[in-house]
Amino acid sequence: MTNKTKQSKTPKIKKSDLFRVKALLKASLLAMGVDLFLIILKYFLSRITGNAVLLADTLHSGADFAVSFMVLLSILVNYTFQGSKKAKHAEAFASFIISLLLIYGSIQMFLYIWANEAGSFILVSDVSLVTAFTGISLILFITLKMSAFKKETGKKYDSAAFTAEGDHTFSDFLSSVSVWATLLLGYFSIHIERLITFFIAIAVLNIGIRLLYKSLKLFGFKFKFLSRIIDIIHTDITSKLQKIKNRLTIIYRKINTKVTLLPLFIKKDIRLWINFNICIIIVLYFGTGVYKVLPYQTGVELFFGKVIEENKPGLHYHLPAPFGKKILVDTSVMVRLESGFRTDMNYTGEEPSMFLWENMHNEGRYTKVPEEALSIAGDENLIDINFICYYMINDPIQYSLNIENAHETLRNLLVYEIHSLCGQYALDQMLSSERKTMQDKLLSNMKKISQELSMGVEIKRIYMQESHPPVEVIAQYRSISSAREKKDEIIHKASAYANDQLPRSRGEADAQVLQAMAYSDEKINEAEGESERFLLKQQNFILFRNIQKIQIWWERMEKILKDKVIYILPEESNKRFFGNE
Repeated sequence: MTNKTKQSKTPKIKKSDLFRVKALLKASLLAMGVDLFLIILKYFLSRITGNAVLLADTLHSGADFAVSFMVLLSILVNYTFQGSKKAKHAEAFASFIISLLLIYGSIQMFLYIWANEAGSFILVSDVSLVTAFTGISLILFITLKMSAFKKETGKKYDSAAFTAEGDHTFSDFLSSVSVWATLLLGYFSIHIERLITFFIAIAVLNIGIRLLYKSLKLFGFKFKFLSRIIDIIHTDITSKLQKIKNRLTIIYRKINTKVTLLPLFIKKDIRLWINFNICIIIVLYFGTGVYKVLPYQTGVELFFGKVIEENKPGLHYHLPAPFGKKILVDTSVMVRLESGFRTDMNYTGEEPSMFLWENMHNEGRYTKVPEEALSIAGDENLIDINFICYYMINDPIQYSLNIENAHETLRNLLVYEIHSLCGQYALDQMLSSERKTMQDKLLSNMKKISQELSMGVEIKRIYMQESHPPVEVIAQYRSISSAREKKDEIIHKASAYANDQLPRSRGEADAQVLQAMAYSDEKINEAEGESERFLLKQQNFILFRNIQKIQIWWERMEKILKDKVIYILPEESNKRFFGNE
């Protein structure tokens, strides 16, 4: 009878255990499904706001999902694979891997907090922030309900794991409360996002260390020494966190606030909590319509896409999206439009000592945009050319509504006009003599196009920054330039020689002509003089024949008696003198 009684009792115990396991498994799967939903929802909210605090809370929910998975695994091991060391080692191994992932995620969050600027943590009061606040309000309700559900399940089925998981879910609730408060404060420009992100990362790190500690305990004696080290570290971290918690509790007491007030309030009157959140959400939503127009801006206010007002600098209000919209346009600012390159004003690295043609400009403050810079010149040569255009917005409505992304549209038009204009000039002209002409033509063309398209802008100035052959052909271009310079040098030398020889030969020819003319005049004048002298002699000869005879006689005598010794005697002397001399 005793054996039969024992045999009849054994199945009943197994049935109850099986029922308990099934109930715990269902509760665990439900908890994992809710955790997965919270992870997806929080990640979606982090994406629409672009803020790190929601991303950190997503990681915290991921840690909660990991704990739920470990509880599920623990239930399976304890009630399905009892007595199997391999199953326990599998549970320990899974816990070990998950703990490492959580520790790695928390470390990455710490590095993100350290590396990123404060701007990536600052929340902006807009409709997306109100949406995130609505989502966090829903998450608060879900996590609080799940915490109560897990605790009740653990109490009902006597599961310490589920009770502990309920406490952990309550910590996730407190984390969501901090995010809720952060979003609410961020709406009013009170920014504690970086601090809350840091505390959430510490909470995730604590969960990871606890899971690591648990996994090492499950491995037993094989990791006793390492487990002891982790135990010491965990105890130290726990004591430090307890000190922080005590300090925070003192602060909360000073301002007559306790962390448990909010969950107690939610449990006590859920409808009041929901109505309270709805009122806050409505106030925050309509509060997003308040906006400020700065001194250099003009506000364009729309209602269902129709322009209803242009607002001057000051504080204004419009109905929030999707009913209304506001567009802020910088109408008092000179806008810089670059073609062929981009300037990174936030670049803090070193710049080259000098900018040469060989510099590819792939990185740094100035970055090349090849598809804009490269163009074909009129002589079919390639040219790398950059321009800067300055304009001001004179009609904010046309600028913001007539054309989508007017700034980039204007850049595309500028690039088109530059490429069209380059085809009208040779490469050498664009490098030297025609720069000013190109700037003036481009300015005139852009003014005309912007007016025809009603872009709401006024083109002020256009400057050619630089123009040179592409970097890839600079060596060949320099060889061609050297050959051209040598050619020009030879031509100049030939021109100089021609300029020297032609005037010289012309001068010599003119000198010879003048010499011949002078010789001709000399001979003519000489002949005329001789003839005049002869005629005068003839006239005198006719008039004074006797004188001429005497002259001729004396001349003849001079010729005859030339070289003779002559003795002149007085007429009275009758003597004659004869001699050999």
